[in-house]
Amino acid sequence: MIISANETSDFIQSVQRISDNDPFACRIISLYNSYSPDLAFVDYWMIADKDSGRCTGAVARSGTNFIMFITDDCDLSEVSSFMRVAGASSILCSGKYQLDLFGIRHITGSVLARTKLFETENDKLTVVIPEIKSVYELIVKCADENFRPPAFEDFYVDVNHKLRHNTTRLYGISEDNTLVAVAMTVAESENGAVLGAVSCDPEYRKKGYGSSIVKYISNRLIEEDKTVFLHRAKNANVSFYNNLGFVESGTWREYYFER
Repeated sequence: MIISANETSDFIQSVQRISDNDPFACRIISLYNSYSPDLAFVDYWMIADKDSGRCTGAVARSGTNFIMFITDDCDLSEVSSFMRVAGASSILCSGKYQLDLFGIRHITGSVLARTKLFETENDKLTVVIPEIKSVYELIVKCADENFRPPAFEDFYVDVNHKLRHNTTRLYGISEDNTLVAVAMTVAESENGAVLGAVSCDPEYRKKGYGSSIVKYISNRLIEEDKTVFLHRAKNANVSFYNNLGFVESGTWREYYFER
């Protein structure tokens, strides 16, 4: 059965108990800690066993975009039925499970993870906490077919809000007062974090800035006992993350409803 988080007294605790440091659970927990379920544009649900009431997964909605944390104990038929009528424009979940949906297309990729500190960092680089506007400008400059940034106003409001709630962080590398590389967390929970928006100015590539900023932010997170996750697009940046020692821990799938 699928229960509104408003009807449970321990939604986050229930998800944490079964998540085993899952990146999709991390995203849901981070969103919940950022945006109260009392707000109109978010909703949260617990997937529970119909007999015991035990938590088996979770769902979160932000606008019309959904995130699902699914386990082997979930009733996929029930979950699929729920999602068909939920009004979703997109659903992000583990690629291990196939939902029975119609009128959709999907893309897939790899979930990468790292738990071990990088032994070396380039301490000669200037690492900064950049302004949100500068981060956005660099992300736009590096956008490709695998990532299209949202409108600036949406990005700014969301990141600024999450910074205040300690569910995201930004780091960059500056050269001659120019932001040349950036990485951020798009979600953080007690024991995990999902990296995103890793970008390096095309004019400053081949200098190690991209790998250096990934090492820097990863080490800060791992020092806090967080597993660092990445959602890599299929066939994108394979050698970059392999050389950094990230290992594949699963796959992701994002469904898009065609309306």
